[in-house]
Amino acid sequence: MTNTQLGPIIATIYELQSAWLEPRLKAAGIRWTTFQLLATILGAGDEASQAEVARRLAISPATLSESVQIHVERGLIVQETSPNDKRKKVLRLTPAGKKKMSSVAKHVQELESKLTQGISPKELHIIESGLGKIAENIEKLF
Repeated sequence: MTNTQLGPIIATIYELQSAWLEPRLKAAGIRWTTFQLLATILGAGDEASQAEVARRLAISPATLSESVQIHVERGLIVQETSPNDKRKKVLRLTPAGKKKMSSVAKHVQELESKLTQGISPKELHIIESGLGKIAENIEKLF
């Protein structure tokens, strides 16, 4: 096995992207933590259970509950009982939440364009594949 430094590289990328994106989010009236929550709910799909969103954010369900309540009160998300399992809470973006995410989409796309500048499609495919496997390995830890 090779001696790699992926952790620090990934941490640096995360910090740099959030530093670039945060002022743009702020100008659009959205905080970084709200963006993360809304993006995670979108990424989890239509049946985004509250437990799944907490797992993806690597936070406790109790911490997520507090954030969910705040964002429900702000009208950005709704929390509903799953039609398939009455014990599960499902999270969805409201039209206002979708509008917030739409307002920052151009910034996210601009950032992605800057991140991938000078990387060939073949290299990008390899990077995406490797990062996907890293994400899967990390998810297994939870």
